[in-house]
Amino acid sequence: MAIYIEMDKVVETEAYVEYTFGRGGDVGLIQLDKIKETISVIKECPLDASGKWSERAGMKLARLFVKGEFPEKTQWAS
Repeated sequence: MAIYIEMDKVVETEAYVEYTFGRGGDVGLIQLDKIKETISVIKECPLDASGKWSERAGMKLARLFVKGEFPEKTQWAS
């Protein structure tokens, strides 16, 4: 099954970055702690009954962290 997740940066500080993830108005919130190098789902996406979207959004954040880039908008597509 194909998955498409839109991700929009909400806030970025020296310590963390947060993105919404989902589609349209149905979004969750995920945070990457730059210091502890951890990813946490702050709010589940209403469209993500299986948890796969949270997992994919976390994978995308981890890849961005490795690159040292946090764009205003990004996405996961598979």
